[in-house]
Amino acid sequence: MRIKSLLTNLLLAIATLTLAISCGTAPSDTPSAGDTNPDGRLRVAMITTGSESDGSWSQAGYEGLKLIEKTFNAEIAFSGFVNDGEGEESLRQYAEEGYDFIIAQSGGYIENAETVADEFPRTKFAIVTTYPGNNRNLGAVAFRSGEVGYLSGVLAAMTTETNKVAYMVGHDYPVYQEEAALFEKGVKETNPDVEVVTEFLQTWTDGERGKEVALALAEQGFDRFAINADEAGIEAIHAIADDDTYNNVKVIGWTGDQYDIAPDHVITSVLQDIPRLILNAADLFQQGRWEGKLYKFGLKEEIYGFAPFRGALNPEDEAAFEDIKNKVMIGEIDISPT
Repeated sequence: MRIKSLLTNLLLAIATLTLAISCGTAPSDTPSAGDTNPDGRLRVAMITTGSESDGSWSQAGYEGLKLIEKTFNAEIAFSGFVNDGEGEESLRQYAEEGYDFIIAQSGGYIENAETVADEFPRTKFAIVTTYPGNNRNLGAVAFRSGEVGYLSGVLAAMTTETNKVAYMVGHDYPVYQEEAALFEKGVKETNPDVEVVTEFLQTWTDGERGKEVALALAEQGFDRFAINADEAGIEAIHAIADDDTYNNVKVIGWTGDQYDIAPDHVITSVLQDIPRLILNAADLFQQGRWEGKLYKFGLKEEIYGFAPFRGALNPEDEAAFEDIKNKVMIGEIDISPT
């Protein structure tokens, strides 16, 4: 009986110890894909400021997400019209749901992403903007946007008839401040007599704001615009095209080929292959090379370029522009901001 009692007590002790170890072992991190994705399928989520059909930045981001789905057989999720104040909660929700790679497609989400990336150190985050990263799990992909900033300035200066040109952009994030500085540099190095203004709209979606600024500048005699402002920019182009007073005003569009918006007014468009840029980010993640850094792509990688001029430039000017573009690409022209 004594032996039986000792065995019983020993078994009870082992069971108690096992239960204590089981209950006392906490996960080393908050939820991640390994906790909620048993089939190992890549799960990627994206938030952006506009809709998946805005004809500009947000749509291009969504197309990049769909490209990830197709290329990697990934499970994807998308949230549009997420303003800066809502970004943190949206990112946190996707992290809690166990998405592997979460993309915030706006420089306005930087603080949101920093906060949530600290909370979920095993989840990887990407911002589509110029941002140095945290050297851990939060990085960024971006265009070498100074290249097209400079070149659009060259085009504006080459074609202006009033010697007054403008750059309109949605926000004053650092990447767009750099783009604006290079736009001005391109203008001044082409024709120092040209007046340059930059308008930071502080919105990507307010079409009325875009119209108001564009028409006010046109009324002041500005006849060449580079417009990088998503839906607000598209409405600005419409406003110029719809007013016969401004038949001489021409526009350099942005992100996609915007010629069809106003064929008589769009000289060309900066073509940003945002889907490929976003796919590059996911590819780095899949290779285990996402290190919380800034990864930049540009003319050399053919990640962006310019839409056809369709006769908006004469052959001599078009050849001169192509020569300048090639010199920018190989570094023969310095495009550091002044």
